[in-house]
Amino acid sequence: MRTRLAVAELDPPPGPELSSIFLCFLKLGSFAFGGVFAMLSFFDRELVQRRRWITADELAECVVIGQMTPGPPIVNTGVLVGHRLRGVPGAVAATVGQVLPGFVVVLIVGVLYAELRSAPLVQGALKGVGAAVVGLLGSVVFSIGRRVVDGARTGLLAVAAFALLAFARANPVLLLLGAGLAGWLLFRERR
Repeated sequence: MRTRLAVAELDPPPGPELSSIFLCFLKLGSFAFGGVFAMLSFFDRELVQRRRWITADELAECVVIGQMTPGPPIVNTGVLVGHRLRGVPGAVAATVGQVLPGFVVVLIVGVLYAELRSAPLVQGALKGVGAAVVGLLGSVVFSIGRRVVDGARTGLLAVAAFALLAFARANPVLLLLGAGLAGWLLFRERR
């Protein structure tokens, strides 16, 4: 016979309806282009600012873990956000919603691309999307950076990480591990 505690632990945490999670991530997957960093601005705007389902700090944690786990980082981030919202069912709803539009588009584009790849209209559209992605990346860096970089020490870590990636071509995995260690050493007295 189960105790009340055991039954409560099996219930998903309270949060938005699964259909709302699915539709939100379907929207994110449908309208977000340009890779993980460009999609982060959409995640921030929709999940943190508009719906207030998670905080900016929670999104940042999900992004970090999503970057460190195997697989597409933005999908991993969506899985983690969905799990935070409603447990395993929320993770499934977020994943299916986020991946479905891309899956459909890849099927359609795969069939049409061989025929249309040299068309000037397609080449022009791809250049326009590429330019917009650069703007989205700048917006994400500024928006998340304002919230995460909250002092001289975190600013120094951010600048050092950028320099190591941009100029020394550091291994991103080793850089994340090193930044985690540096953060632990620099901020352990806060706890």
